[in-house]
Amino acid sequence: MIRSKAVKKYQKYFHNGDRSGIFELLAQEYHIKKALYPGSYIHITPSFYFPTTVYIDNSKKATDFFEDKGIYKFISKNRGYQELPKVIFHYADYNSDFEENPKSFDLLISQHVAFVSQSCKKYLKTGGILMANNSHGDASMAFIDTDYEFIAVIHRENRSYYLTDKNLEKYFIPRNSEIERSKDYLEQINRGIEYTKIASSYIFKNLI
Repeated sequence: MIRSKAVKKYQKYFHNGDRSGIFELLAQEYHIKKALYPGSYIHITPSFYFPTTVYIDNSKKATDFFEDKGIYKFISKNRGYQELPKVIFHYADYNSDFEENPKSFDLLISQHVAFVSQSCKKYLKTGGILMANNSHGDASMAFIDTDYEFIAVIHRENRSYYLTDKNLEKYFIPRNSEIERSKDYLEQINRGIEYTKIASSYIFKNLI
């Protein structure tokens, strides 16, 4: 079978790892059915684990990628659930409005982009899960946001991932105790603060 150009591009781009273990953990632990992925680029791995995933990106390359029907066959073949996959792509800036209903997603994914936790909070259900890393400071932002509760972390060990809710008080302690942990400061530096203990990803629950 001839692979589509988009599938080849995905496999080449993520040949060193597509972080599938993270999404598998989230699916198992929180029974995610519908996920929102702002700033996704071509990272379609969540669709292998969640029946509905909505991708948001303002890259023309991402638009071209999602127009290739081959990726939908690829997702359907590799999915880990019984339902037919639903994949939606919006060519949009995730900081602006896009055509999705508020409070309609079980999971909000924030990976290597800034402050999805703030821009897209309204789309996350009450009790829904935010999964963020801290490359651009979004995990730090969510931690100081009282609308979220910090509930778990995901670590990588020997090429596999595991989730834990133990010793959470040891995270988000700055190496530099004089750093001001505020929204204004995080927006100014637009990157993560250095902490004494770190994780691959941080898990929060939406309280509103």
